[in-house]
Amino acid sequence: MAQPTFDLVIRDGTVVDGTGVDRFVADVAVKNGLIAEVVAQSAGGVRGTAERDIDAAGYIVTPGWVDIHTHYDGQLTWDPLLTPSCWHGVTTAVMGNCGMGFAPVRKGTEGWLVEMMESTEDIPARCLHESILWDWESFPEYLDSVDRGRYAMDVGAQVPHAALRAFVMGERGALNEPASPEESAEMARLVAEGIEAGALGFSFSRTKAHTYKDGWQPGTLSGQPELEPIAEAIAGIGGATIMFSPRGVTGMYPDERQGELDLAEQLATASGGPVMMCLIQVGPDPTEWQTMLTKMSEVRSGGAEVLAQCTGRSICTLAGFATKFNPFAHGPTWPELEPLSLAEKSARILSNPALREALLAEADSTRDIWQARKLNEEKTYPLVPPESDVPQYEPDKSVAAIGRETGRTGLEVMLEVMCTDEGQGLLNYPHYNFIDGNLDAVRSMMIDPGVRVGLSDAGAHLETLSDASLHTFMVTHWGRDRDHGIPLELVVRKITSETASVFGLDDRGVIAPGKRADLNVIDYENLAVGRPWLARDVPPDGARLLQSATGYRYTVVAGEVTFVDGEHTGALPGRLIRRKAGETSRSAPSGGAA
Repeated sequence: MAQPTFDLVIRDGTVVDGTGVDRFVADVAVKNGLIAEVVAQSAGGVRGTAERDIDAAGYIVTPGWVDIHTHYDGQLTWDPLLTPSCWHGVTTAVMGNCGMGFAPVRKGTEGWLVEMMESTEDIPARCLHESILWDWESFPEYLDSVDRGRYAMDVGAQVPHAALRAFVMGERGALNEPASPEESAEMARLVAEGIEAGALGFSFSRTKAHTYKDGWQPGTLSGQPELEPIAEAIAGIGGATIMFSPRGVTGMYPDERQGELDLAEQLATASGGPVMMCLIQVGPDPTEWQTMLTKMSEVRSGGAEVLAQCTGRSICTLAGFATKFNPFAHGPTWPELEPLSLAEKSARILSNPALREALLAEADSTRDIWQARKLNEEKTYPLVPPESDVPQYEPDKSVAAIGRETGRTGLEVMLEVMCTDEGQGLLNYPHYNFIDGNLDAVRSMMIDPGVRVGLSDAGAHLETLSDASLHTFMVTHWGRDRDHGIPLELVVRKITSETASVFGLDDRGVIAPGKRADLNVIDYENLAVGRPWLARDVPPDGARLLQSATGYRYTVVAGEVTFVDGEHTGALPGRLIRRKAGETSRSAPSGGAA
């Protein structure tokens, strides 16, 4: 009997190939982890046989999503699936963002890096101490350690500035003291060494929203004298991507914004590669993002590749019995409920009017604690509205508005929402990107040619966020459901080829012969983001919010089917991505306006 021509053929699917061109019906053939053929049905489709055929008639076929802003640095040591991203079609995850990571590290100072990660990214120190083996010191040794793992998706790492400062400068670096010229030169050497070993780039943070101990994250006060030698060292090895969280990004210190743009231009010019800075819409100046994008365009016209990174929805805090933010937990009554399960809490509250009244009164009297910066009733929304079963990230009725319509207070609505879903109900408080009460600003950011979509923060903020579902939301909300949305072809491009190319990963993100066979087969009409739930699976005894999706029929990584209808097949084809020596990261031009 003749051997099959291919390992896998996905037949008769509607291909959205990641380039932005119109969708087309075709067969996609896979051999040895790569796409071997893409043949339109109008041309007769793929004619060879395969070890496995997938009937994709009625489904869309896309490249796997490339998530460029995760914090899976710790989680990959105890969760090779990298949940929940694996449930949302992500096939490549980039970590080491915002200057945070676990290498290089000197023996005996591992606790510093753990404390930094807990303080900035809200990943429990106990989990990190429990799960990380620390079988490295240098960044190349760290990459070798990651490379020994097997995962449900590919992972890539950036050299993180905070760890670098602590390694080179000791406690002075951790406490944001200035680096000497010699220390700056040593950091530059180590960044080049890490990138030559396979790091995808270098990341740092200057936002004063990132804190550590009694001050700011290491590197917050570092400027051009320390960072430019690093950029020059990157240029010396062929260029690579620089990512950073700039000052003023959250609306604080707006007078420092121009200086951040100037710094980005200096670093892009010195490094010869893209410099990508986070961008969000903030309350104090809701149109400032437009000014920044205009200035970035002017900088790019001068030859320096300065890009923005935005997310595809609001940046929010989730509040509920299952999270760190619970407005009913600050009075004398709550400790009586604390030992109960979430379902028991909900049942007790719903069945006991006196208990409800006590909780409401105590929440009202402790607003100075829980409402200092968030959960204002006029700007807080049910994550899953009463008339829906699906989370809504562009809601139109706050708990206060619902209260006015139903003759209740906003607090009463909040408590009722939190009691839904057997106590797993959540409130959505959008801090950023929802200043106008809609996501119009986010849409305009995303379709700008100088913007890349990221900021999922997957793996971080375990009990306050669930934004690893971003990519599913992109497809459902922007590509399918929103009246003034974005063409599906452009949505797919924004989370595949554009995000891959900004880190020089031109082997993936497009369905074309010779590219990596990282693919999703999606029941587009029925694709949906699920409700978040609290999972107590963080070692040794921690919890996190998880969120799944329905509609991903198959996810394929390097030619192997990893998930079928949300269930893991047992395959772990994911590996560490290593940047090739001398390869320059240059970002492909973005798709035009939609």
